[in-house]
Amino acid sequence: MVFIALFALGLLCWLFSTISAGGAATIVLPILGFTAGVEIAVPSVALAAFMANPSRAWLFRQYIDWSVARWLIPGSLLGAVIGAYSFSLLDPQWLQVLLGLFLMSTALQFRFGKSKRSFKVKAPAFLPIGVLVSFSSGIVGGSGPVLNPFFLNYGTEKEALVATKAINSFAMQLCKLLVYASMGVLTQQVSSFGLALGAGAIVGTFLGKKHLLNINTQRFRLYTLIIMQIAGISLLIKAFIA
Repeated sequence: MVFIALFALGLLCWLFSTISAGGAATIVLPILGFTAGVEIAVPSVALAAFMANPSRAWLFRQYIDWSVARWLIPGSLLGAVIGAYSFSLLDPQWLQVLLGLFLMSTALQFRFGKSKRSFKVKAPAFLPIGVLVSFSSGIVGGSGPVLNPFFLNYGTEKEALVATKAINSFAMQLCKLLVYASMGVLTQQVSSFGLALGAGAIVGTFLGKKHLLNINTQRFRLYTLIIMQIAGISLLIKAFIA
């Protein structure tokens, strides 16, 4: 029964994540953290995301923006290593609060969807951005939506945003899992939870593809703003309650 619930949770969260450019891990973490504990939730979600992202990257492979990815991926790998090793050493509460407030501020930054950009971003900036976001992800378990404002301000939309984040996240999650494995964090329970979530995530990704291709850019930006608000609230809940 637990694994069926995890499969359904993975399916629903990664379905919406596919059409709104991320947020699945950030939403799942407070739920799983509250029921199973943070030490189980963080590596389990990393495993699920690692399973889901190859299918997402493959489905949208022709849309990957390599001008961004070539800067973002190296930064993400470095940040993932530092963050994963810091997972058991740092208190994530303060970081969750900062990230949550930043995500919730995006509604004002983009004037509730009326503004296309709130600040300019150039491709080389994704190197330090990747380090910071992946470092945060290694500690709090998921911070993918934090990348969205930078992508939108760079001018990356819809399929290109989803595809580029997917290939980056795949590399980042692999790096995190290797570090977690070296630390002995990937227990049998973590692996079974992650596999159940990941199986649902793969199905959700395939179901979300058709809808993403059929919506316009304005609807996609609305979805993205909504997921950033939900992710921000989830991080604050995780910081103070879960």
